[in-house]
Amino acid sequence: MDRMRALEYFIEVADVGSFSKAAKTFGVPASSISRRIQDLEAAVGAVLFHRTTRVVKLTELGALYLEQVRPAVSSLSSAGEVLNQQLHAPSGRLAISAPPGYGEARVVPALRKLRQLYPELVLDIELTDQLTKFGVNDADLAIRATGNPPDRVIARKLTNNRFVLVAAPRYLERYGTPRQLSDFANHLALFYRGPNGVLNWQAKTAQGWQEPEVQVVFISNVGAMLAEEVLQGSGLALVPEWGLADHLETGRLVEVTLEDARVSVSRSAQSGIYLLYYQPKYRLKKIQVAVDFLMQELALPEHAA
Repeated sequence: MDRMRALEYFIEVADVGSFSKAAKTFGVPASSISRRIQDLEAAVGAVLFHRTTRVVKLTELGALYLEQVRPAVSSLSSAGEVLNQQLHAPSGRLAISAPPGYGEARVVPALRKLRQLYPELVLDIELTDQLTKFGVNDADLAIRATGNPPDRVIARKLTNNRFVLVAAPRYLERYGTPRQLSDFANHLALFYRGPNGVLNWQAKTAQGWQEPEVQVVFISNVGAMLAEEVLQGSGLALVPEWGLADHLETGRLVEVTLEDARVSVSRSAQSGIYLLYYQPKYRLKKIQVAVDFLMQELALPEHAA
């Protein structure tokens, strides 16, 4: 009996609760799955599944056995993949998640270069703001904008995530440049809607935090759309500094600084953009080259070490 294959069949049947579904996963007849499970039960001297015409369910001993063998099989599979990848060029599926704005502006162009270097990599990229959790099986790499990276992962800082107040010259010519927080009452504002709702502006003054009075004329959850509106002179906007360098250098946008307050989208400490991964996965060659490449391409010099 191929013990490793039998254990893989056992784990899959336990997860999906069906011999036929497990058979589809492995591309073998259901009878082969059933036979291997029977051989495994004979080898361990215990019935691992209750079988009926409608359902396949673990016995108490089966559940205990699953708890013991699952991490061992996972470790053996990872060890085999690690060894195989050390002998060959990086290849296989590389799953990466990133926030849409930063992902489109910075991550996707970098990943195009990575694929040119390693054409056998299959990049699976998800751009989403729904980044509330990062599990072992969610993605190989995740890029997050946060002030508190998740525990139990390696978090390497790529850049600060400082938001700056900007406007187009044509807007400032028409409405004037705000100098005091009270000037906002006479200005138009463009807001961003994040996954948890609209990001209302927050102002830090000598007296503490307050929410300034502004005339909101546009709200969007699409960063590119918000950027286009501010470039067209529709109003003031708070946008990430990393996405503005070109427009500020060319003068298409102007940074606005108040004399009596600092404006932000949050009252929490300044967040950063981090590259996240689990340490055990770094042993895989595809993860090593991706992490090292993205740190080289995306990290600011002071964070690249």
